[in-house]
Amino acid sequence: MDSLTLRGLAVQELGAVIASIDDSQLETVTNCEPWTVRRLASHALNVQLFWAGTVTGESLVELEDMMNAVAHKGDLGAFARTVAELTEERWARPGVLTSIHPTPFGERPGSAIIGFPTWDATIHSWDLSQALGHACELNGDRLPATTALFEAVTGLAASVGLTQPGTEPPADATETERLMAAAGRTISR
Repeated sequence: MDSLTLRGLAVQELGAVIASIDDSQLETVTNCEPWTVRRLASHALNVQLFWAGTVTGESLVELEDMMNAVAHKGDLGAFARTVAELTEERWARPGVLTSIHPTPFGERPGSAIIGFPTWDATIHSWDLSQALGHACELNGDRLPATTALFEAVTGLAASVGLTQPGTEPPADATETERLMAAAGRTISR
């Protein structure tokens, strides 16, 4: 599965999880404490804007707003649809994946950078699903591609403080739960 398709699927899933949020769940605290569902969803969408802006030389969101999970005040479902459309167009621009771009982690090719928003959307879809009481399992062709992506990105993300150190999953953990544990999530049932 190519990197554009994998990122698109991760952002689609993130959008679907966000669209499922009921207003009564917006202030629920997530496993990314002290962030609420609204703040985590806002952060996850702003991560997509940040990386799409990075590879196109645009400022689509302030880094501080993204990192501090400044809450989007409007309809999160509508915001998710807008972010998906906008970021898909940016990533599909000619030369984005093959060019070298400045990032907070040094210069990197777009083909390497795309892993970060894909990884982040996958993790935060899972985080939000957990807070909402839904299952979030990767399956089909997406699981092997996402496993390879997590192997490539998780260590670098941990080394620069984007995620906590890995945790030990339960013996009966699913493959998705094992990926989330590697990305610093505690698996509890």
